[in-house]
Parts: sequence; C-alpha cells; structure tokens
Amino acid sequence: MTGSEDLAMRVAGYDMTTLLGYTGIAVLVCALAHWAAMRRGGWRFVRRRLRREIALTVAAFAEPVTAFTRYRRRRRLLVRALRGPNTWTDAEHALQLAAGVSAGARPYGALVERDVVGVLVACGPDLPEPAEPWAVDELDPRLWWIARTDLEAGTGPAPLLVAIGTRQDAVVFLDLLTGPRVLAVSGERRGARATVQALAAQLDARLPAGAVTVADGIHPRHAGPSTAEAFTLATTAASSRRYPQVVVCADTPDVPAASPVSVLTLGSPRGHARLLAVSPTGALLVHGTPLRVDARPLPRAVAATVWQLPPWSTEDAARPVPIVADPDLDPAPGDAPTPDPASGSLQGAAPNEPVPPAAHDDFDEPADTDKPSGVSVDV
Repeated sequence: MTGSEDLAMRVAGYDMTTLLGYTGIAVLVCALAHWAAMRRGGWRFVRRRLRREIALTVAAFAEPVTAFTRYRRRRRLLVRALRGPNTWTDAEHALQLAAGVSAGARPYGALVERDVVGVLVACGPDLPEPAEPWAVDELDPRLWWIARTDLEAGTGPAPLLVAIGTRQDAVVFLDLLTGPRVLAVSGERRGARATVQALAAQLDARLPAGAVTVADGIHPRHAGPSTAEAFTLATTAASSRRYPQVVVCADTPDVPAASPVSVLTLGSPRGHARLLAVSPTGALLVHGTPLRVDARPLPRAVAATVWQLPPWSTEDAARPVPIVADPDLDPAPGDAPTPDPASGSLQGAAPNEPVPPAAHDDFDEPADTDKPSGVSVDV
C-alpha cells in the first residue's frame, strides 16, 4: 500500500467516525425534544404554543405603530366632530327628545356617530320602552339609538354637554346638568389633569364670559382664586344669571345639596358626585355607567378646536376670539387669549363672529395633513 492510499484510508475513517458522532448527537437531541414535548402535552400542544408565542412577539413589536395610528385616527374623529355645529346640536336634540319619552328617564350622555345618535338613560327599575323612531340597543337596554335625520328640536332645558372622548366610531358627550353637580376626575395624575383642563376649556369656550371660574392649581400658567373664593364668586353670580356657573378646582369645596353651581374637580369628592377615572393607558371610566371611552386624544383635539366650538344654547352666549392651538391641524397661527384674573376665567377678551362650518359632513374624512406629534400608548 502506497503512502497516498494509506492517507486516503485514514481520512475516510476519520470522516466516518465524525459522521457517526454527529448522527448520534442528532438522535439524542430528537429523543430529548420528543421527551420534553410528551411531558408538555404532545407535539400538537407545542406547535400551538410556538405559534402563539410568535404571534405575541410580532404584536409586541407592532403595537407602538398600531397605537400611534389609532391615536391619530381618533384625534381626527374628535376634531371633525367638535368643529361641526351639527354634532353638538344633534346631541342636544337627542337628549331632549329622550327626556320626553318618559318622566322617569334621565338622559345623561350621548354617543354621536356618522348617521345615528345613541342616548344613555338613567332610570329606576321600571325601564320605559321608547317608541319609533327610537331603537333599543341589543346589549344595553339603557342605550337608545335614533337616526340623525329623525332628530328635531325638543322641549325642556338644553343640556350642557362636554366631550369626554371616543368609543369606537362615536364621540361621547356627558351632560353636566343631569345628575350630581360635582364631577370628580381621578386616576393617573397627568391624564386626569389633562382631562380636567380639556373639559374646562370646552365649558369656557361655549358658555358666556364669566360663567367658568378656574381656581388655582388647575393650570401652571393660570393663577386663579382659591377653591373657596372661586365657589363663593360663582354662587353669588348664579343668583343673577340665567346660564350655568361652573367652578374648576383642584380641591373639592363643600357643595350644598341644592347648590346652583356645578363643580369640576381633581380632588376627592364628598357626598353625591359623578366619578371619572383615567387609567395610565388613557381609558376613561364613568363609574356606575357602562361608559368606557378613549380620552387620550381629547386634550389635543380640544386645543385644536376650542375657539371653533358652538356656543351653548342661550342668547347670552358670546363667541371668543378664534386662535389656533395645534399647528399640526390648523397651520394658520393666531394670538392667545388673555386670562381674566378677576373672575378666574380663561375666556377671550373680545367676542367675534362664529367660524362658518365646513361644507362637508361632520364625519367626512378630510385629507390627512397631520405631522408626527409623538407616539402615544392607546387603549
């Protein structure tokens, strides 16, 4: 045997030994994997678990993008709805008509969609059955729906509405004149404060000048009176004015049961109050009701539309000076309003004519001209 043949035999033997070694390792790995799979319920269970883990991993990476897209879509929905006078008028008419269905029905909220309006009703054990054109929701008998084309002006006092967020494709409103006179917002600190500021801005823009008194501690750039002084001023003014008086405060004052003043507070309520809780994800829960809405886009949407909100249904309402608070949605800047230190109100100094509504429907989709404004974790 030559040297080359001897080398070839040794190489062939080495390759065979290596191959047998790798084969043994592969057989051992397969045996261990099969043993582990059998201990966990079989290969079918392992495959389902693997698919679920892969899906959760993909969803975790896609969630920030999905949340940002959902936030922008809901903010545009709120901006279109709040700018449209028909949105507020239809919500007010729906609550007035629902109140006329039965003396025991107390409408306290409205869900405005593109073609229909839902009214949330509080009542006793004897739930009234509304006649046509009303339709009772299949899942919640205390939610009544009516087409926007069937709405007409109702009788009775006009509700004082504030937008609190969105639920799916609906903009949700609460009536501050129905139920407790104290509306307390709690929960995550930054979200609760931003929600109170957005509600106060809506009230201050829609009510006549001097109707909203903002106490100290609500906004870092607004030094208003103390909570007790603000409540005293509003109580004194309520006896001589026909429109509601609202106090916005960080602490809850002592509100008598028959007080004509509504209170919007960040403090812990005492006595009879309506409770709103804001979670870290931006979800807002109205205690005692089925309402759970997304309030995260509300502050930015109100900042973009606050000077275009229609006045409350009273002849005393005046229009504030229109400005633009969100350059992403309204590219033409304006001048900021001047706070009134005497009354604690954030109302503009000079009234102006209303901005004419757009020609399209409140819920028509406009061109998307939003610029990136930061990623928000959404509901």
